[in-house]
Amino acid sequence: MGAIPAGLQTMSVSSLSGGIHMRQCSFCHEAIPEDSDFCPFCGKRQEEKVTCPYCGMKNRAGSHFCSRCGYAFKVNPEGASTRLGNETNKKWLAVILAAALLVFGGALTYFLTTEPAGNAEPVTADSVSSEPVTHEEAKLNTAESTPEKQVEELIKKRGYSGYHVLAVSDMDDLGFLALVTPDSDTQQFIAYDKPDGALALVDRDRSDMLVREFGVKRAYGYEPLIFPVTVRNDIRNEDAALGEWDGADHSFMIYYLYTLDNNGNVKVDGNTSSATGSVEASHYQTYLKSRRTVNIANTIVMHLPGLKRHMDEKGVEFWAR
Repeated sequence: MGAIPAGLQTMSVSSLSGGIHMRQCSFCHEAIPEDSDFCPFCGKRQEEKVTCPYCGMKNRAGSHFCSRCGYAFKVNPEGASTRLGNETNKKWLAVILAAALLVFGGALTYFLTTEPAGNAEPVTADSVSSEPVTHEEAKLNTAESTPEKQVEELIKKRGYSGYHVLAVSDMDDLGFLALVTPDSDTQQFIAYDKPDGALALVDRDRSDMLVREFGVKRAYGYEPLIFPVTVRNDIRNEDAALGEWDGADHSFMIYYLYTLDNNGNVKVDGNTSSATGSVEASHYQTYLKSRRTVNIANTIVMHLPGLKRHMDEKGVEFWAR
């Protein structure tokens, strides 16, 4: 029996098997009954699955994100996935807010009802600061708290010193995508996969192409996004055979299928794939297996709309090559 495509890991075959639901073996990829504890072909025990509430995809237990649509799970110690922001967190937040209000109210009452000490020295401009803050210094202090400065500090600590951040997407539980300049005549993307703590660079020759091709719709659907990434000090996991290695640095291609909803948000449309043995390839028939690699691909594409919006707001454009 041939292996079913990885993008259809759970499917109904009622017309062929009397209503039995099938899925793919986690090891040999043969089609097996959905409730099988062991694969009848390779004999290996199947891992427990977590069903995505958005698209119905059955993911490995402990998954942080759905491998089909990118839906974010929160994994508890027992391995059950729940939506972020549960009621327990809300209760703790309410307790913390109530405590803060009590402290603030007590402090306010104290200052309103307490007379100042007779020997207290008046506060003057000289006692606050011996040197005035110039206008340029004030602008610098404010700039250091911007998202761009925060990203520069983060990537600098990871070995990307000298990178200037031109624009950055919103920062969320997935991470962020930023447009950076590593030198005076180059622009490229750098993505931060927050769940795995991984930084990935998009090849500088493909960054502008990625923006131009994003959202382009053909008769068959949206144009697939094809772009190479490099992960420094990557982990040799299930996707180690993808692309090429230069010491501990891993470069590989991403072939990403997606759709956009009515609000312009990215929805994964099938399994993301790549190629083995080389960065440049004519066919991308190897599906991503590692959650880390899938997260990196999702972080890049799902933050593209936000980055483009911030680039427009800041008037940042790609330089002509």
